[in-house]
Amino acid sequence: MLMVPRFRDQEQMPAQICHEMEIKRFRIACGEFIGVSDVDREELEKPGVALVPKGFRYDEGMFAAHARGNSMEPKIAHGTWCLFHTDVVGTRQDRIVLVEDRGETGGERYTLKKYHSLKRYFQDGTWDHEGILLLSLNSQHAPIRLKEDGCYNICGWYVGNVPQIQRVEQPRYQVVPEDE
Repeated sequence: MLMVPRFRDQEQMPAQICHEMEIKRFRIACGEFIGVSDVDREELEKPGVALVPKGFRYDEGMFAAHARGNSMEPKIAHGTWCLFHTDVVGTRQDRIVLVEDRGETGGERYTLKKYHSLKRYFQDGTWDHEGILLLSLNSQHAPIRLKEDGCYNICGWYVGNVPQIQRVEQPRYQVVPEDE
């Protein structure tokens, strides 16, 4: 017979499920695109893992990154942790998205903006892209118009932000499953 120790609170409180998300090294620009080479080493985040904060729906591949700049204020303040889902499906129109510019030298250049597609509609019911604008929430910042020949990737839906995250220390051992 296997004896499992019980603690006083264990019977009264059900176990809480804690989900983890990746912490990205890069900073997200709330302004023009920036990359790892555009920020001081001290500003780069230590990659790792954090708990998904309470009140946010967990999604496979969820991640967090630090915001830099004020173009998305008042919703997203400089220095806050932005949370993202990677399951980027459906319309992007007027959603806040994390955009990667893969065409610039050095790659891995990111900005956080509201996505707005400009379309030209025809009488037959079809449409054509006139362009894509990345809009700031702060009216003091001009929109960014994506280049037609550019190489961009929408790599995350913005789902919210928090002032702090709770890092999880990675175990220093490997879990080995028992033989059955």
